[in-house]
Amino acid sequence: MYYPKQIPYLLDKEFKENIEYVEYNIKELENYCMCIWTMKSKKILDKTISNNILPDACIDIVIDFINNTICFAGFSKETENFQLNKNIDYMGVRLKPSIFYLLFNIESDKIMDNQIQFCDIEKEISINKILDLKNTNERIEYLKHYLLQKTKEQKEIPFMKIVEKIYENPNKQSVTDIAKEFGYNERNLYRVFKTNFGVSPKVLLNILRLHLCLTLILENKMNLIDIALSCGFYDQSHFIKEIKRYTGISPLKIIDDYK
Repeated sequence: MYYPKQIPYLLDKEFKENIEYVEYNIKELENYCMCIWTMKSKKILDKTISNNILPDACIDIVIDFINNTICFAGFSKETENFQLNKNIDYMGVRLKPSIFYLLFNIESDKIMDNQIQFCDIEKEISINKILDLKNTNERIEYLKHYLLQKTKEQKEIPFMKIVEKIYENPNKQSVTDIAKEFGYNERNLYRVFKTNFGVSPKVLLNILRLHLCLTLILENKMNLIDIALSCGFYDQSHFIKEIKRYTGISPLKIIDDYK
């Protein structure tokens, strides 16, 4: 099952010393959300901490309790380096790919690689009351209630099934293969993907390969050549180059740091 890995909270020593990052998996929402996450500074930061967010084709609801803002944000092209300063108190909902369009009927490419205020998208329900809540459990329950309202009439999530199918076998996929398998010509496939995922078929395939690589590196006892072949890279050097481009470190260093 596709579950993107975000590297800093797993590997970065400085990040872990100063920032508490937690992901909460909500069973009732597992078809729609990867997780509800929190990120807080353990103390007021006296230096800048980098938070590198890998592209994952997900769109998040991001709540900033310090600045009292709520927005939608998503990243697909490059790793985003956010600078964390002073006091940090964030909470977010990581919607699965295609779920933003399903719930809000707004093309995902309007949000991807962008930030838009929550109230500019959600016209029916205000969640501003969450900004007054101080307790993490109360905040999670409030978000959970809102999301259950949004998803209660949704039954089919066909485009998430496409993600899972590509993720399971990225070494056997090309844009042409994907178009043929799901009954689109390549032009229509591009339009459907931009609407539902906010990215092109090629970009989505690259993102899924990236996160499958990271999952295999962190969780499986496979050598790097086997991982590269499993994820559709034509040779080990190409695989190493791509992992380093997104994460800033080599696969071997990821393994060493994680251990």
